[in-house]
Amino acid sequence: MLKRWFGRTQSKEQKRMEGRCAECPLAVCASGCRAAVLRMGCDGNEARRLRTLGLFEGACVTVVEAQGGMLLDVCGSRLALGPDLARSITVLPFAS
Repeated sequence: MLKRWFGRTQSKEQKRMEGRCAECPLAVCASGCRAAVLRMGCDGNEARRLRTLGLFEGACVTVVEAQGGMLLDVCGSRLALGPDLARSITVLPFAS
């Protein structure tokens, strides 16, 4: 009986974890993707500027457009990033 109960618990846990995506560069996210910022690998001045604009570790962003660069919705504002800068930011996409 306990084996059956623990087996069900593990399968529920596995199903819950299947919806999670792995961390990736922001540049590979498609339009409409929602994600949390994990790391900002750009230089200090650029990271400081982005933090001032609302893009910081822990912030939730939505990719509005992913053609060439990235157009993001950050805290209700639009923010455009070049492709090199988008590759330097690591995010954790939310399961859709």
